[in-house]
Amino acid sequence: MDTEWQILQADEGCVRNLCRNLKIPLLLAQVLFNRGITSSEEAYRFLYPRLAYLHNPFTFKDMEKAVKRVYQAILRQEQVVIYGDYDVDGVTGTAILYLFLSPLLSRIDCYIPHRIREGYGLNPEAIKKIAALGTSLLITTDCGSSDVEEIKLARSLGMDVIVIDHHEVPKDIPPVYALINPKRPDCAFPFKDLAGVGVTFNFLIALRQFLTRHNFWSQDQVPNLKEYLDLVALGTVADVVPLRDENRIFVKYGLELLSSGNEIDRRPGLKSLKKISGLNGQVSVQDIAFRLGPRINAAGRMSVPQMALRLLITKDCQEADYLAQELNELNKKRQRVEEQILREAEQIFKQTGKGVLASKDWHPGVIGIVASRLTETFKRPFLLISLNEELGRGSGRSIEGCDLYAMLSECQNYLLGYGGHKMAAGFTISPEDLEAFVNQFEEVVKEVFIDRAQKQDKCRLTIDAEVKLAELSSCFWTYLSLLPPYGAGNPEPVFCAQNLKVKFSNLIGGKHLKMVVTQSNTGRTSNLGPGCPSFEAIGFNLASFYPPPNSLHLAFSPYEEIWQNRRFCKLRIQSLKPIKPN
Repeated sequence: MDTEWQILQADEGCVRNLCRNLKIPLLLAQVLFNRGITSSEEAYRFLYPRLAYLHNPFTFKDMEKAVKRVYQAILRQEQVVIYGDYDVDGVTGTAILYLFLSPLLSRIDCYIPHRIREGYGLNPEAIKKIAALGTSLLITTDCGSSDVEEIKLARSLGMDVIVIDHHEVPKDIPPVYALINPKRPDCAFPFKDLAGVGVTFNFLIALRQFLTRHNFWSQDQVPNLKEYLDLVALGTVADVVPLRDENRIFVKYGLELLSSGNEIDRRPGLKSLKKISGLNGQVSVQDIAFRLGPRINAAGRMSVPQMALRLLITKDCQEADYLAQELNELNKKRQRVEEQILREAEQIFKQTGKGVLASKDWHPGVIGIVASRLTETFKRPFLLISLNEELGRGSGRSIEGCDLYAMLSECQNYLLGYGGHKMAAGFTISPEDLEAFVNQFEEVVKEVFIDRAQKQDKCRLTIDAEVKLAELSSCFWTYLSLLPPYGAGNPEPVFCAQNLKVKFSNLIGGKHLKMVVTQSNTGRTSNLGPGCPSFEAIGFNLASFYPPPNSLHLAFSPYEEIWQNRRFCKLRIQSLKPIKPN
């Protein structure tokens, strides 16, 4: 009830132009405007995403050079190794590279480093092992942009290195054969917020075009890259990149594949993983984020990441069932460890007030998730560090407006290494430098965050528009269904309605508030019966607001529920304010 509502004000002329040119309701046009979509062409591409709207992959710096080098490796049948990161983004990128290249190369291997023993990115011992295989071409996915010394070592051992990545690029670019990364300053690719697997998918588009131009395949042999979009969607959603531009296209088509139920021949591992995750039928962004993604990540966090890779590339149904079961058990273990660390971290934070938290008892594979949960709860950046006698391994998460990579850069004198992007980063530190690092990092946080926080003494809820409940018609819902998939960069729209009456209320399960609300003087028929419009509203974990006031203003996100083949528009409560009597 103390939340301050900020109702966004749209440019009326721009909104009406979108409305007229796209023949969409005014409310939908306002939601698009609120997301920075102001031109009719951009709005059309957003509402109706298509693979034809993907950008030219050859606008990536070094793309032509990279595909020519891979073509050479195919012609010479060189030993090639794919080196991926251990999270969902890296594992899915490794999987699609392997699935595309393995039919073309007789000698191809994958290497994913152990999170605890080897850490993020390339490492010298792994480079030596890879070179010992006779490798002449090393291709990274979702890592490598900052690994200057390791790439120098690879070159000295006779390997060309192609880096495919999306993390921030340092001033001194590694001496790679090719660096395909939209964040490098000289890259002309127009969309900069791809996940690592998205950059890798663009590489495969370019490579397929190049091979086709050189008559490598007959017409009926050209691989259908659309079949990889289930994996691309997994990595994109799990990496929490904005669901705009190409990411939106990847996720839309990928969710359709994940929901199709025909993985048994194409991707038995995903079919087994869906089954053990309790998914049957439609798969959503939330299902990837909270069911599929955590189980894939559990391999790298609690065991060996190769297990997750095997699940994604196997054609054996029995192996798929076994691996899905193993990942499910690892995820349960991860959840228990995570809860223990979270309790300890919250206690330390409440005692010290500092966002850099460290312990010798914390599992390094789980601290990133805990940092994310702390960030969500306390609305500030957090760094968690797992310490041993010689080294501290850190993982951090941040919030909008606080560039974590830049903040770590200001403290880099105390770090042995670091990498990542604005919202998430990893680093290593010597234990003797920890105290000085904590002090400097907290000073940086104050500069970029505390001042802003002091100006915002109330929690704010951003609202797309004020509506009348009668506007939530079946026609409007048809258009509203064009907005998903929701996620980072494309949040679920929030509306508010004034002067509602509560016709009925109760608690569900003792913790969820359920109401039926109505709004008078609209002249419309209710979706629950004749008379004034009435809508069922649900407030998850809002038991403290029961019983609700008889009259209130409501902020909500509309959603559709199907029951007995009938469609109902319902309201997910975001905030409510009682109407004070005169």
